[in-house]
Amino acid sequence: MKIGCIPVKPLLYTLAALGVLRSGAQFYVGRESLIGTIVPFFYLLFNGFLIVAVARRDIHFLKWAQRFTLAAAILSVIPFLIFPVLFASFIASGEWEKWDNKTHFHPDKVGNMTSPDFRFFIGTIAGLTIEAGAAFLIAVELFKYFLITRIWRSEVTLHVLSDDNFHTP
Repeated sequence: MKIGCIPVKPLLYTLAALGVLRSGAQFYVGRESLIGTIVPFFYLLFNGFLIVAVARRDIHFLKWAQRFTLAAAILSVIPFLIFPVLFASFIASGEWEKWDNKTHFHPDKVGNMTSPDFRFFIGTIAGLTIEAGAAFLIAVELFKYFLITRIWRSEVTLHVLSDDNFHTP
């Protein structure tokens, strides 16, 4: 089964493996907070289950993988709505400098780097970049859902055709 000239199973394995790597990196980086460890851990389990479901090609596993992927795509909308505004305001307000040097006070900088216009511009660029990244992750999750649905339909069709009631002449 292919989409264009790309085989579906290796593509799904690749996307799930990249998801495992991404969640591993997030787990390593976000160890300071509870949310920074729980969300990547569940995403790691989800992508691992996705790999197992595609490898087994069981109808029930694929259906659950399809449900989990749709839930992940829906839950991916939350960062899409929150993070761009959060990062843009964090940078535009100047709080980034306090957090960046870990001293909790604004450094005395001379020049145009701390002007409100420049911080607003950089904050806007940061917000748009985060928004584009979150939209890309939503698109990847929806693409995974589409691929799993294709594999599930194929397996259901093969299961119906290989049933004992169907006899070829």
